[in-house]
Amino acid sequence: MRSPNDRSAATLALGLVVPLLLGAAPTADEPRSTESGPVDASPDAAPSNAPVVALDQLLRLPNSFEADVDRRRGATASEWRSRFADVRAQIQEAKLQLARTEKELDQASDSSSAWQVSAPGSNDPQASPLSLRLRQDIRDRRAQVEETERRLRALEVEADLAAVPEAWRQ
Repeated sequence: MRSPNDRSAATLALGLVVPLLLGAAPTADEPRSTESGPVDASPDAAPSNAPVVALDQLLRLPNSFEADVDRRRGATASEWRSRFADVRAQIQEAKLQLARTEKELDQASDSSSAWQVSAPGSNDPQASPLSLRLRQDIRDRRAQVEETERRLRALEVEADLAAVPEAWRQ
């Protein structure tokens, strides 16, 4: 059994050691320090000189940011213009070829006579082997025009999704 003096000595020692330990340890209001510098005890406390920034501002580029090249979906303004110009040139070429073939068919039908020999089994004098070939060419040219116009529409949709300005589509 311990004597009352042992208990009082232990209480006295505890009374002296605990304040020393508490005095050496920082309180919740005091910042702790490490070798690299002070560390804040509370995670939500901000330094007094730091500006307050809203979360939506963190997700946007600052107003002062200027990129050397503006890109949309990985392409610059000149690349978008080039893509639109290429598709439009293909449409113009397909329409020009269609017009030439139609003109050639018109000339062939104007020069034909009622006595012209037609394809076997056909009673139509317009269905000569030449006009059959030209009619097939016209169908092919029309399909080519439709295909290039579909590519232009697809490019416009892609540009809309990439927020490409109208000036880049010229």
